Amino acid sequence: MHQNWKFHHVSVVVRDMAKAMKFYEALGIGPFPPLLGPQGKVSLVNKTLHGKPADWELDLRHAEGGVGDLTFELIQPLEGDTPVKDFLEKKGEGIQHIGFFVDDMEQETAKMAERGFNITQSGETPTVKWAYFGTDAVGGFSIELMQKK
Repeated sequence: MHQNWKFHHVSVVVRDMAKAMKFYEALGIGPFPPLLGPQGKVSLVNKTLHGKPADWELDLRHAEGGVGDLTFELIQPLEGDTPVKDFLEKKGEGIQHIGFFVDDMEQETAKMAERGFNITQSGETPTVKWAYFGTDAVGGFSIELMQKK
């Protein structure tokens, strides 16, 4: 792993958020206060999908819980074509990505490109910019890099 990557979370894609939250809380993971749902949309800018500018909206349910020092993220895609929805349709529920914070997104993105890993989806919220990389050929999950604004 790169020295300046700071591990942040494991993200599990699920079909039913309420059922998943209940299941993981029974294991002692959580609690999962909902952060984003169908009524609340996050304002996103500079969105791409498979390397091209995109006009998709983030339409999903999202919750973060934890166990020890680990942040455990649950995502249920609702509408739109995204890598998260593709993952659920092709592979079913499971770990879709592992997220890391970086100090310099442009520098780390360039390093990933040099190694042959392309951005599958990216965007920015008011507080963070992020990008998913197509690293799922081995291990079945993607890497997400994030940088605080």
